[in-house]
Amino acid sequence: MKKLLSFALSTLLAAHLCIIQGVTAAACRGDLHVKTQEDMDQVRTCKTYGGSIIVDNTAITSLKMNTVELLEGDLIITNNSALQRLQIPSLQGINGQFKMVNNKLLNSLEVPQLYATRELEISIHPALNDLAFTSGLTQVEKLKIADTTITKVDGLKMSNCKELEISNNNYLKSLSLTNATAIGSMLISANSPAIRVDIDNLSTLHDATFRDVAELSMKNLKKVSGDMSFISNSFENLQLPQTSEIAGTLTLTDNLRLYNLSMPQLMHLGGALSVSTNEKLVNINAFPSLQQVDGTLDITGGFDEIQFPALLDVRGGLNIQTSSQSFDCDGMNKLRHGVIKGNVFVCKGAVAQPESSLKGFGGANRGTVKLESFSERVSPLQFGILSSSIILTYLISFSQLFWPSI
Repeated sequence: MKKLLSFALSTLLAAHLCIIQGVTAAACRGDLHVKTQEDMDQVRTCKTYGGSIIVDNTAITSLKMNTVELLEGDLIITNNSALQRLQIPSLQGINGQFKMVNNKLLNSLEVPQLYATRELEISIHPALNDLAFTSGLTQVEKLKIADTTITKVDGLKMSNCKELEISNNNYLKSLSLTNATAIGSMLISANSPAIRVDIDNLSTLHDATFRDVAELSMKNLKKVSGDMSFISNSFENLQLPQTSEIAGTLTLTDNLRLYNLSMPQLMHLGGALSVSTNEKLVNINAFPSLQQVDGTLDITGGFDEIQFPALLDVRGGLNIQTSSQSFDCDGMNKLRHGVIKGNVFVCKGAVAQPESSLKGFGGANRGTVKLESFSERVSPLQFGILSSSIILTYLISFSQLFWPSI
């Protein structure tokens, strides 16, 4: 009888435990829309939450998310006009995006354990002065920090990042990305005019734009797969000692204090070389190893001298214009036959207003270059006929693979 009673109690206990676990599991998934702290407390029993948590357009002044360590969905905190403090003490990873936008009174953000998220955006926070990832943010695919009053960012420890934007943070004076070795697209723009950027371990980069930077260090950058632009910066020195290839266009425009430019290993430019309005850049001798430029050489300003001692092939044209009275075109004229393949060849000294020939790269004509897509170059009828032909060809090849006698 005792054994039977013990078995019955064990069975009841196991069943009760299963019910509790089932209820807990049900409470730990699905999208949760939070309007109050009580709403957020619904996840306090969950270490893993299988959904998204959205806090949008609420009157909350302070919010805390306890217990959750892994969020399988997104964490969205947007348009909360009264929110001043956000505490997320346990969260370590987000399998979606962590988006914080337009919480204008937020002055305290605590994420001490967070080390991984697919996307992170912190934008439009005029009261947020400090941002720290105490455990080190080591995994993030897309990172955007914009329109804040942040003075420093601590704990950016990722080695790879597909997209990175740090812009319009007027008080941000330093940015350290010393763990980064590979970055896709990068934009550093319109932060404090005194900002110093350190990405010395960066080896590969897809494309980048640097604006309004006071000091930049990229000592180990070897390859750029797209365009690279330096526009309206205040640094005096720009040195890329290891960069051997830039597959797109290199633009240097309106860097008014730049006098020392050095890219000693650069051998190949896949686009144009656009240099304009760098008033203190008197001697352009930064490219001693440059052999091939697939686009145009377009250099304008007030320089006295240009040297391209290794240049063998320019597949576009040449436009050299300077206001200097002492510049002569003898060195450039030697490139006219055999090296310069394009139809345009302009070399002028003592020009009152040197003008760039490039539309969309630097100078006064800086804008967006529109690349016509394939579908824009053919009519709908042509596109339909071409698509049908491709499908028919594929079907014939497929049938011959299995029924050769057809």
